[in-house]
Amino acid sequence: MLDKLIQTGETLESEASEGMGGKFFDSINFEQWASKSVLYLENYHSKSIVTEKAKEGFKKLNSNINYDYYQFLLGALKATKEFEDEKLDEMLS
Repeated sequence: MLDKLIQTGETLESEASEGMGGKFFDSINFEQWASKSVLYLENYHSKSIVTEKAKEGFKKLNSNINYDYYQFLLGALKATKEFEDEKLDEMLS
């Protein structure tokens, strides 16, 4: 699931629009991806400060800041994947 969220997030970049204040998303695809991403983090990393930041950002989300949030959330998902992969490698060693 995490791989799919990252892939979807990377694909979403092409849907970003350029406005006077910078890039933003105006689509249900972004909302759906952000919701699923926060749900994933809540489910699998509920005590993480990254998850708390993702939840707080999600609560404040609007089109003026959603591109910045997108960048944060995609980075958080990629960091989570790296963390999970390293943990798995340690367990298998």
